[in-house]
Amino acid sequence: MILTNEEDLKLIREAGQLAGRVLELVSNAACAGISTWELDEMAEKAIRDAGHIPTFKGYKGFPATVCASVNEEIVHGIPNKKKILKDGDIISLDLGVSIRTMKDGKKFDFIGDTAITVPIGKVSDSVMKMLNATRQALYEAIKAARGGATLDQIGGAVEDVGNEGAYGIVRDYGGHGIGPDYHEDPFIFNYRTGSKTKLKPGMVIAIEPMFNLGSDKTRLKSDRWTVVTQDYRPSAHFEHSLLITEGEPEVLTKRPSEVIE
Repeated sequence: MILTNEEDLKLIREAGQLAGRVLELVSNAACAGISTWELDEMAEKAIRDAGHIPTFKGYKGFPATVCASVNEEIVHGIPNKKKILKDGDIISLDLGVSIRTMKDGKKFDFIGDTAITVPIGKVSDSVMKMLNATRQALYEAIKAARGGATLDQIGGAVEDVGNEGAYGIVRDYGGHGIGPDYHEDPFIFNYRTGSKTKLKPGMVIAIEPMFNLGSDKTRLKSDRWTVVTQDYRPSAHFEHSLLITEGEPEVLTKRPSEVIE
């Protein structure tokens, strides 16, 4: 999807801004004693109260608004009333906001997609360093994501940070283009593949590095959604949606209090 129309740009910005606000609301509420189900309910209410749609709910059968992935869960964790956060946990919160309109008589969604991993209470130094490194990898990839840049430059920016910290860089999942059906080409790897595919101004993409404290190997749980590390060590996930320009990209899903370094 290439966006150049001012009305389209207005809607994609609105979707991204709401996604950023809701993610900040939910991540600030994540604390010991709260369930991932309660966080999901909070996110859905905030999105629907704004008059918009939780992108993930019902997408390919996913049952919730938020992907809530705890500790060794990398992505796509399903919120659960029985999953109560405790001191020392980390939780990755991933959500999307869809603003629906009509184009040529058909439904058309503008989507903001974003994720963050937050510590619950006090976590180990090694886990905190992994969270900080994963966030920094996202910021380095954002710097690389200019019109005319190649996908390899983005993946390389993530890979360099991951290698510096000797983290397992998740290879089975990554970023993507964003279109009215949510996931769209190109797939954005978090490491170098040799791809010379170039970003074009007006493209909307999601960059989402995922680092593991151990191996990069993953496993899909029996619920057919939740992805975990094979060695059951913790994992971190950060994501922003970007509008590609001729110069620095526009971070569509920036959280209100976030400072992008």
